[in-house]
Amino acid sequence: MKERNITMGGNIADNITKARVARGLTQEQVANFLGISRATYINIESGKSKPNVDVIERLAGKLNVPVAEFFDEPRNNEKFKQMYFYILQRFKDHGVPKTKLAKLLYLADFSNYYDYLVPMSGVRYVRRTYGPVADIFFEMTEDMYDKGEINIDVLSGGANMVIRSSTYQPDVSQLSDTDKKRLDDICELWKDKRTEEIVNYTHGQKPWKACLDGEYIPYSLITQEDPDHVYTPVA
Repeated sequence: MKERNITMGGNIADNITKARVARGLTQEQVANFLGISRATYINIESGKSKPNVDVIERLAGKLNVPVAEFFDEPRNNEKFKQMYFYILQRFKDHGVPKTKLAKLLYLADFSNYYDYLVPMSGVRYVRRTYGPVADIFFEMTEDMYDKGEINIDVLSGGANMVIRSSTYQPDVSQLSDTDKKRLDDICELWKDKRTEEIVNYTHGQKPWKACLDGEYIPYSLITQEDPDHVYTPVA
């Protein structure tokens, strides 16, 4: 796989600088820790140089901050909810397992970032045992169920849940035609795949591998991924 550099989107360069200054470290000290020249490190803080994942992770360790603190993409919770509803409509006949739904949403956001350097919703995803999941997914699911906006079938003694659309007519006005096309493509590719398959797929991706359980996953990690392994199932 060809190595791809992280794009210094948003205010990541500023965030690195703020974290260093807050901890009383000089540019020279951090540069020595990374094994690079001060001039090279200055280019990172100025946004002129694009550090790879290894440098980002080592910086986070040296500055004692989570990797996610360097990334501050704007988030749109309402748009995430509309993505959620849109996917449910694609599975309206039989519903979709809760875990599988969480992974479809992840693929939509991260594949969008891969192609356009902008996530579809911008919500933050957390590394969990069963793959990446949006930090608002469970709370939002419970809230929508309480409001009667979705239906939930509990299977296998409560271990599995299938989420189905209800008679509620959701607003999807924030989804562009491009967004809908991406969601349609992902749903079509994964409609006949088992939950275990999509979980294993996300486990094989760089974003999940590069983070520890419970950590926020920076969107930019997906830029390290093989183009054929961003959202397309393995043949």
